[in-house]
Amino acid sequence: MFEIFIVIVPLFLIIFASVIIQGWYNLDEHWPRVLNSFALNIGLPALIFTSLAKVSLSGQSNIILINSLFLLSSFALIYILGKILNLKQKVVKTLFICLAFGNIAYLGIPVLAQIYGPKILPDASLIIGVHLFWLFTVGLGFLDYTVTSRQSWIGKLLRKKKKQDIIKHIGLDLIKNPLLVAVILGLLVAIIDINIPRILKTSLDMLAGSVTPIVLVVIGLFIGKSKIGKIEEWRLAITFTVITLFISPGAFYLALKIFATDLDKYIPSMIMVAMPLAITPFALADKFGLDKQFIARAIVLSTTLSIITIPLWASAL
Repeated sequence: MFEIFIVIVPLFLIIFASVIIQGWYNLDEHWPRVLNSFALNIGLPALIFTSLAKVSLSGQSNIILINSLFLLSSFALIYILGKILNLKQKVVKTLFICLAFGNIAYLGIPVLAQIYGPKILPDASLIIGVHLFWLFTVGLGFLDYTVTSRQSWIGKLLRKKKKQDIIKHIGLDLIKNPLLVAVILGLLVAIIDINIPRILKTSLDMLAGSVTPIVLVVIGLFIGKSKIGKIEEWRLAITFTVITLFISPGAFYLALKIFATDLDKYIPSMIMVAMPLAITPFALADKFGLDKQFIARAIVLSTTLSIITIPLWASAL
């Protein structure tokens, strides 16, 4: 475990150095907003596209299936529990997107790259591609469809337009997402086996290489700006963090032990499932009426504790 910890700890040093910088200089929200915007719209799509373009889909159907089942099971579990426990719609929507939205891209890629080296990037990108596909279709589609407050644009749309128009609008909104576009284009290039020109590939690789340090800084700036609050206010975030970092990956591991014949093949997927909550749900909170305070605390707590849990899972596997 110590060897894995030493490999991963530089990532967290960047995060916590950014926390200190945020506390020292009290940087305004412009910094993380610009950096996050670059990562989401330019850097990360470039990384996902270039990595997926190298993927060989031959023999990868089981990885696609396993990760798809995990995501869809998470969605179904929250939806069913929401109905059984009669939870408020805001809580259901928040948990619906948060339980499945692990930090597999921002933190997952650098963690796997540190453990396995660059050779793991195509496989890691395939796993991310599966997750992003379901998150940006079923996940955001569900949020889009259930937002009914008067302040939201989709709420007005629900009152004025037909069901077909709503679905069309959701579809258009999803296909304009650069992450999903990168997934689709990357998979198409891999399937058709298109040879990307060297000049274009070099440019994309340069953009992709900038993602890891930038997003680690964004995570640190976000944590540094978050308020601590009272311990009672952290109970739900603590429960969620335990589920995310322990119970969920543990259940995934047990399922693999029972049904998978070659467990080693799925270890990268297992490590991805053990990632803390991503920043993206926080960015979606205002648009879709999610519990922003809970998401902020869950991000801070799960990211901080993951410096211990990720090496534990990685070494155990």
